[in-house]
Amino acid sequence: MLEGIASILGYLMNFIYSIVQNYGLAIILFTFLVKLIILPFSIKQQKSLEKAQEIQPLMQELQRKYGNNQQKFAEEYQKLLKEKNMSYSSSMGCSGCLLSLIQIPILLGMFYMMVSPLTHIMKMDQDTILAYKDEINNQRMQAAILEIQSNTNSGDAEINKLVEEAKSKSYISERYYEIDIINEKGLMDMEFLGVNLCDVAMQNRENKYLLIIPILSTVCTYLSLAINTIINKRKGIKQPKLEDSEIPMPNMTLMNIMMPLMMGYVAYSVPQGVGLYWATSNLLGALQILLIRLVFDSNKEVKTLEAGKKIVENKKSDIIEVDYEKVEDEEEKEVENKNENNDKKDIDLDARSDKNLQQNKTSNNYNKNSSKKKGKKKKKK
Repeated sequence: MLEGIASILGYLMNFIYSIVQNYGLAIILFTFLVKLIILPFSIKQQKSLEKAQEIQPLMQELQRKYGNNQQKFAEEYQKLLKEKNMSYSSSMGCSGCLLSLIQIPILLGMFYMMVSPLTHIMKMDQDTILAYKDEINNQRMQAAILEIQSNTNSGDAEINKLVEEAKSKSYISERYYEIDIINEKGLMDMEFLGVNLCDVAMQNRENKYLLIIPILSTVCTYLSLAINTIINKRKGIKQPKLEDSEIPMPNMTLMNIMMPLMMGYVAYSVPQGVGLYWATSNLLGALQILLIRLVFDSNKEVKTLEAGKKIVENKKSDIIEVDYEKVEDEEEKEVENKNENNDKKDIDLDARSDKNLQQNKTSNNYNKNSSKKKGKKKKKK
């Protein structure tokens, strides 16, 4: 399986090398493209972890509420997962772990490709590779025998013994022999910034330039882990504890120191090309973490703003509804006041009309009485 992945990635690496014609530049561009390919998995992993983190307080609240009733807790928890559109595995962060496991075969396939460039990048057949290997080994063995014969002043028996020992040795790396063949035959341009990417720092300790890439690998690994730790602290993610004990899990600060040192040692003990890939991968990984965090934080801010706008709009609509109700109440009061005023006017008019009638009756009675008095006076005369 890993050989198949390495072969597929080798086609991409071969295409890049055919353009730039330099192994170091090809490694950097190749690592960048692979990070782009893996990016959707990283984003999905981050989303899964974010969702799992969001649901944890709600789950703890349900545990406090229904701690003694496991059946009720299970029912309410299933309802909660349904509301959040999550599965049980994603709520526990298992989806993120699964996506991390998916990436491991890709990374191992890349390592296979880097240590076997003739097979996976140049697509050279094994017979040709083994022929090159035997040829280089024999050439180096003959050179070692000539050196023994020319520089040894011992007797023939001693020389023959040294020659036999020289013949029994291997003069080409058994693990990285394909890189050794490329370097010996000049099949690819392996020089990058004054460093031969075929060299192994552990085997060439006198060449101090070979320490640059292991140091870069150490620093880039530390940056990647440190950035991730800082982001987790800002998000308030605490270090987990064992279920049955208050003893914390292994100290992540110590891990953040030991891991970069270990990766620096690996880069020191493998060909420089592999170390360059690891340093570039960790540097891009740190930038990727920052980019994903920036996108997620900006999305959260947008969602928060939208939620705030909705709240404000709801409040405004409530205020408008209240205002409409006030206006309607005021209009009703005005109508009632007008009706009351009209009723009062009607009552006043009725009262006035009654007074006028009474006055008219009184005047009529007076006129009648006066006319009667006048008639009586005339009769007396």
